[in-house]
Amino acid sequence: MKIRAVLLMVLAALASCASRPPAASQEIFDESDASTLLVVAKPIVFARERSDLAAHARDYATVVAVEIDISGDYSDYLMVYRWSTVDRRMLPPPDPAGGALRIVADGRVFDFKPIDKLPVNFAQRRELHVPKHDDVIPRGYKIDVGMLHFIATSHDLLVRMPQEQLDTPFRLWQDGRAALVEFVRRAAAP
Repeated sequence: MKIRAVLLMVLAALASCASRPPAASQEIFDESDASTLLVVAKPIVFARERSDLAAHARDYATVVAVEIDISGDYSDYLMVYRWSTVDRRMLPPPDPAGGALRIVADGRVFDFKPIDKLPVNFAQRRELHVPKHDDVIPRGYKIDVGMLHFIATSHDLLVRMPQEQLDTPFRLWQDGRAALVEFVRRAAAP
C-alpha cells in the first residue's frame, strides 16, 4: 500500500511539472563582460525551399530575441543564424559585407543592417538557440521592444535577405511568436 501511495505522489508531481507552461525566456549571466542576457525561450525559424539545387534542401534563418543588461543599461537585439542544408559547394560564399535583413510583418517592412560586433558570447550555444549545423553564419541586429511586439503579434510574417542573389522569401517554418510575446512582456517590464 505504501508503494502505491509513493507512486501516486510521484505521478502527481510529474503531472504538475508537465502542465506548467514553458518558460517565456531564460536569463544567462555572461562572465566575460558581467552582463545578464534575457533570451527568448523559443526561436522563430524561417525557411525557403531550394528544390532548384536538391530535393528537400532548404535555406534557414533562425531568429532569436535577446535583451542585454549591463548595469541597468538595456539593449535589445535580434540574433539571426543563417544556415542551409544545401551542399556548400553548390552555394556562393557569403558576402562579408552583406547581412542586410528585411522582416515583413503584416505588410509592414522592417529593414535592418547588421551591427559590427556580435552582442553575445557563444559559450552558451544551446541557450542562444544556435542551430546544430557546421555552416551557421550569425549576425546581430539592434531592435526595440515596440518592433519586437509588432513582429510577435503579426499574422503574416516573412524574412528576406536583400544581399543574396536568390530573391525568394523565407517563410515561417517553426513558429516561436508566442514565446516572443512572453519575452516582450518580460523585457518591457520595469
